[in-house]
Amino acid sequence: MRKDGKYRFTLQFGADSEDQIRVGELLEKLGNRKSMIIVSALSDYINAHPELQSGYSRIEVKVAPAFDRNQMERLIRSIVEEKLSELHTIADTSMSGPSEALEEDITKMLDNLDMFN
Repeated sequence: MRKDGKYRFTLQFGADSEDQIRVGELLEKLGNRKSMIIVSALSDYINAHPELQSGYSRIEVKVAPAFDRNQMERLIRSIVEEKLSELHTIADTSMSGPSEALEEDITKMLDNLDMFN
C-alpha cells in the first residue's frame, strides 16, 4: 500500500524448505534495513522478466526436489551399467572371453539394482 510517498507491505512465509529458512534468517538479521535488498532483488527479477510489467502476465513459481526416486534410480543404473561396460571391455581384452563367474556376478549386481524400486 502506498501512503505518504512510501510503500508498506507485510510479508510472511513458512520455514518449509532450506531456501525459505536461509532467506528468513537473512531478513531477520537485516532488521529495518531489509527494504533495499528486497527492492534490489525484485528489480533484478523484473529486468530479467520484463513481461511482468504488462498487465497480462502471470507469475508461477515451481518448487521441485533436486532428484526424485526415479531419477536417482536411473542415474545409479546408468553409472553401474557404464562401469560394468568398462569391466567387459577390460575382460574382453585380457581374456579370450569373460568367465562364467564374472557374467554371473554382473547379473547379480544388475538384479540387486531392482531393490531400489
